[in-house]
Amino acid sequence: MDFGFTNDRADLERVIQFRDAAVADGWVMTPTYDFESVDRASHLHKDGFVISILSRDNSEAERNYKYEAQVSIWGPDGMAIKPPQTYDWPTIQAGLRTCNKCGATDVNTERYSFAGRCCAACLPEMRRQHERPGWTS
Repeated sequence: MDFGFTNDRADLERVIQFRDAAVADGWVMTPTYDFESVDRASHLHKDGFVISILSRDNSEAERNYKYEAQVSIWGPDGMAIKPPQTYDWPTIQAGLRTCNKCGATDVNTERYSFAGRCCAACLPEMRRQHERPGWTS
């Protein structure tokens, strides 16, 4: 699901269930955009963590994809956390010490690119792949 584009309604339902479970667990939900319903695009905040939810049902429109269904998570350190398939607060918290590349757990993580998170062993390769000359300009 690149960028959350999908034609599978189950993907949309999974993201909606994730969002609703997070809100039930105390996350504060705000609309991402003033012009779009919080049911379609939202940000959730808790303890310095941020979740961005895309839960757009475009099935009534003439588009290549019926749905946009995506969960993105960042820790208080500003680095990305790989979202679990279903909402799980302890797994999200553990994501601060989980490499998004190799999956190593309970490790110190390093930043690459803008918000990438990986362990020290994966860092040289991730920098090689994502940080080319001029990547910040």
